[in-house]
Amino acid sequence: MGITVQEALALDILNGFKVVAGRKGLSREINHVAVWDYETAELIEKNFSSEDFALSTLVAIRDDVGKLYEVVERMIAVGISCLAIKNVYFDHIPQEVLSLADKNQFPIMIFTGTFTEDVIVYVTKAINDKKRYDNLASIIDNIIYGDLNEAGIRKLALGINMNFKEKSIVAFCKKIERKTVDIRSFSEKEMEEAFSRVILYKNGYLVINTFEKDQQKDIEKTFLRRLEWWGFDHKEYVIGIGSLYDNLGNLNKSIQESLYAFKYAEAYKKDISLFHELGINKMLLPILDNPWVIKYYNEMIEPLIAYDKNNETELLDTAVKYIENNGDIKATAEDLFQHGNTVRYRIDKISKVLYGNGKCEHFYEELAAAVRIYILKKGPL
Repeated sequence: MGITVQEALALDILNGFKVVAGRKGLSREINHVAVWDYETAELIEKNFSSEDFALSTLVAIRDDVGKLYEVVERMIAVGISCLAIKNVYFDHIPQEVLSLADKNQFPIMIFTGTFTEDVIVYVTKAINDKKRYDNLASIIDNIIYGDLNEAGIRKLALGINMNFKEKSIVAFCKKIERKTVDIRSFSEKEMEEAFSRVILYKNGYLVINTFEKDQQKDIEKTFLRRLEWWGFDHKEYVIGIGSLYDNLGNLNKSIQESLYAFKYAEAYKKDISLFHELGINKMLLPILDNPWVIKYYNEMIEPLIAYDKNNETELLDTAVKYIENNGDIKATAEDLFQHGNTVRYRIDKISKVLYGNGKCEHFYEELAAAVRIYILKKGPL
């Protein structure tokens, strides 16, 4: 799997590349970079391949830009991903060509100054890095979901980095408010941190840090400093950190915990979350998709959503604030800008919606569990 046009545009080397048409095609995949010099007509089909990133100065049609329409038609037919034009001979594209590109979601870009050779080198490197990351991501999936014993997990881990040590801690870092990630290379830093590895994973970065036994006393603070050194500042990234494990064969647990901690941090709008500090959420996060949990959610939360929709009330929001404030009516009222009696009425109404006129012996505990499941399933508040 290569990179998308959008990911290519995020590279520093493509800074200044202006998309003039086909913006809806930025998710097209690029697997090769090719230069279009003099090929026209059937030579385009012969010399170019599907998923090419085509670069050109339009030298082949410098005396007649009108021929660009046919060229773009042929590129679209071949399956070329996009066309980047260096404005040596033309600084504008005919409107009919732009319309053709828009219709077929075929990105066309114009750029100035950047050397074509540099674009080839850096985009090709990004493609290769992405493929390497995809391979590593597949190994991570196997470690987490492959139902392996500790020996099998250790073997796969050493396949990621043969220098990994026994003690490990893992973080998952994702850029705030970004759907895509930069294709970054950490190879130079990893040379200095020979026992670690940064892996592109699930639109974020998985940071595996291993070290010798009993080497660090305050590993979490040390790990946070290393994350910043790698460029994962908590002001720019949401970070989830798994527990510390002494056996590399338990790497699957630390990886999964980092993902759970990240989900918690994202849901509760925190910069950094440590799995071992999540309390009851350590139990809830791994079972969110369990059918019995979903059934409980449907029985406790869906009736409140339906009631609010039909009656233009705010019972669910009240329930969330009530649980967040540990059942404190005064604090809940202040958060909702309501009188305390209004909050008491709403809590009583929540009980009636869920249990009718009967009483629930463990009303608060059951509501608290349902609200926590709701927040974790819903994601960012």
